[in-house]
Amino acid sequence: MDLEKEYGNWNVECKKPILVRSTTSAHNELSQLDFDVVVLQETWLESGIQKFENFVLFNSGLESKKHEFGCGFYVSGEFLKYVKDFKIINERICCLRLKAKWFSCTLINVHAPTNEKTEEIKEEFYSLLEQNINQTARSDIKIILGDFNAKVGKESIYKPTTGNESLHNETNNNRIKMIQFAISEGLNVRSTTFPLKDIHKETWYSADGRTVNQIDHVLISNRFRSAITDIRALRGPDIGSDHNLLKLNF
Repeated sequence: MDLEKEYGNWNVECKKPILVRSTTSAHNELSQLDFDVVVLQETWLESGIQKFENFVLFNSGLESKKHEFGCGFYVSGEFLKYVKDFKIINERICCLRLKAKWFSCTLINVHAPTNEKTEEIKEEFYSLLEQNINQTARSDIKIILGDFNAKVGKESIYKPTTGNESLHNETNNNRIKMIQFAISEGLNVRSTTFPLKDIHKETWYSADGRTVNQIDHVLISNRFRSAITDIRALRGPDIGSDHNLLKLNF
C-alpha cells in the first residue's frame, strides 16, 4: 500500500453513540464518504473491535459504559488488509499501524483536554502521548490527528512548525502545548499550512453559528510532511456534530 488513500477526521459528538445512530444518519453519512479510514473522536463506546456492514470500528473507550469520550478508527472492509495493529491507550488516545509500500505508517488518534481542564490533566495527556510516540518504531511515518482543542496563531516564532495559514492570529498559552509538543517530537502541523478559504479551515462552530474555530489538527513527522498535499474541512457531511469533517489528501 502507498499512502494515496482517502483519510478523514471527525469529532462525532452528539446525543447518541456513533453505532446507535449508525442505522440512520451517522452510518449512512460515513458509509457514503468513500474514505478508507475515518478517524473519530467522542464515539461514546467501550473499547473493542466491532464489525458493521462493510466497515470495522476499532475503538478505545471507557469501560464504565458512560457516554463520554472514546476514540477510534472507522475502516472500510477493503482497507483492512493493510491494518497491522490496533493499540488501545485510553479514552483519548489510540493507534492504528498500517502496512505501506516503503514504510509502515502509524496513525495516532487524539482528543486533547479542553481549555478549562486543569494543568495536571493537560500535562498527563501530553506525557502519555509523548510516551506512545517514543514507543512507535522510529522508521514509521507518524501522523497524529484529532481534536486538539487548540487554536494555533500566526506568530513568526512558530512559523517553521505551523506555517502561516491558520484561521486564528494568536496562540494562547493553553494551545502552545500542542506546538511545543510538535517541536519537541520533530513534527509539523500540516493543518495550518495550506492557503484555503476560511470556510475550509473551520473545524468547530458554536450552536448559534456565530463562533468558529480551527481546533482539529493533523501533525506529521517533519521528514514526511510533503506527503500530505491538502487538508480541508468539508461542510456537506452532517451527523449533528458541532465539528466539520476534515479530509486529508496524500
